[in-house]
Amino acid sequence: MIGRKSQKVSQDTTDEKPRGFDDFELRLGDVMRGERATLGKSLLDVQRELRIKASYIAAIENCDPTAFDTPGFIAGYVRSYARYLGMDPDDTYAVFCAESGFETAHGMSDAASSRKKADMAPVLGAGAARDPFSQPALPFAPGTDSLLSRIEPGAIGSTLVLVLLLGGLGYGGYSVLQEVQRVQLAPVDQTPVVLSDLDPLQTTIASTNDTVAILDENTAAGVFTPPASVEAFDRLYRPQALDVPVLVARDAPISTLDPNSVGAFAEVTRQNLPNVDLSPAAIRAAASSAALPSDGVTLIAARPAWVRVRGDDRSVIFERVMAAGDTWTVPASEADALLNVGESGAIYLSVNGQTVGPVGPSGTVTSDMSLDGPTLAAILEPADVQRDQDLTRVLADLGTDTTQPTIGQPKILEDSAPGVTLVAVRPAWIRVRAADGTVIYETIMNAGDTYEVPVTEEPPTLRVGESGAIYFAMNGQTYGPAGARGSVTSNLALSVNELSQTYAVASLEADSDLARVVAELSVIQPTD
Repeated sequence: MIGRKSQKVSQDTTDEKPRGFDDFELRLGDVMRGERATLGKSLLDVQRELRIKASYIAAIENCDPTAFDTPGFIAGYVRSYARYLGMDPDDTYAVFCAESGFETAHGMSDAASSRKKADMAPVLGAGAARDPFSQPALPFAPGTDSLLSRIEPGAIGSTLVLVLLLGGLGYGGYSVLQEVQRVQLAPVDQTPVVLSDLDPLQTTIASTNDTVAILDENTAAGVFTPPASVEAFDRLYRPQALDVPVLVARDAPISTLDPNSVGAFAEVTRQNLPNVDLSPAAIRAAASSAALPSDGVTLIAARPAWVRVRGDDRSVIFERVMAAGDTWTVPASEADALLNVGESGAIYLSVNGQTVGPVGPSGTVTSDMSLDGPTLAAILEPADVQRDQDLTRVLADLGTDTTQPTIGQPKILEDSAPGVTLVAVRPAWIRVRAADGTVIYETIMNAGDTYEVPVTEEPPTLRVGESGAIYFAMNGQTYGPAGARGSVTSNLALSVNELSQTYAVASLEADSDLARVVAELSVIQPTD
């Protein structure tokens, strides 16, 4: 054709056609893994059935002869695995040798013996990158079992039974220990054998005569001059141990006793708070005269209650509504009198000076109770003044001591000599010096602070910067103040005799701060 040139077909151009399945290079390991997957077998299944390590099976599939410890067994392992997969053993071994570069060695040669893997490492090439799938660094290892799969239900039941058994044994041992430790102690009015052989009167008289003789000789010789006051003796001689300790019965396990509150070495947990004399002398005299009699039976009303007392002939000898604080003493001639009470919880009885009762629970009626002293002391418990505040107030108005003995606390030492307690109602600086001039206490006492002066042979001295803020508590009374407000008091001997002679009993009306401090100390005072 005119004007057109035929194009030359390039001889170098090759047409690329789509590649089929057979066009790809198929290696021996892929074929073996495919056959094993077709059978549904894992490496562990092959290991159990052929008795060949799973690491060797993986090495055959990867054409890695370096994984075998003895090269002489490689041919047998490859043929056995090929027969297991249904492949031709000889062809499979030939392909394995071609792909891995393994050569069959004579049985007696050095190449057929065991050798290290490092000698066969160059076969695959040391510089090539490692494929984690075709060249695993570690032999095949099965996965670890979970923690729950190791626990058996039978073991859990056995463990629970063992725990219950140990708990039962422990509780039983604790109960037995509590019963074993339970003791009962009761005071015995019996002098020890050693002391019963001695006559206390003769010993006292002889010791007194000897002491007087020795004192006379020492006085004549000018050796010793006894102190002139009784307080000096009290300071010189500390409380001595009693010959027979005063014990109170108690019943409790040893493990429940607190050594800080019970026993001879119990700590002093309660302080003696200062008391202020609020009543005039006439009222104090009337209260002391209204004290309960030490003999006979006396009715005490803590709260209003109806009372009727009948004699031997069933005649009424006393009947009235007793108000709080009223008392009535049963005549000595009426030994078999009977008592009827409308409010049993409000009536207490004083039997030979000891308060017992109440005659019954609160809100109940008591009928025909015998007012015989021994009978009442046997059937009624001692009155608990701490539980009934009305009874405490009534006994205080009657001038009766409401203190109760501490249960379970033996008295080992004699009563100590009375001491002095400093009470601050406002901030004040104080300094207490011993007889030799050393400072034993120096501080600024705030309102409500107290300080017990130690009992020494010679009384210490006090110096106060604010005399009107310091009071002295002695023998259940409060004296002071130490001086006028704003003044300084120096060299004041802290002796009971000297302070009681120098100062008068404090009055709440004269100092409102003192009234507040006394009220606060009374509220925080712990009860026995």
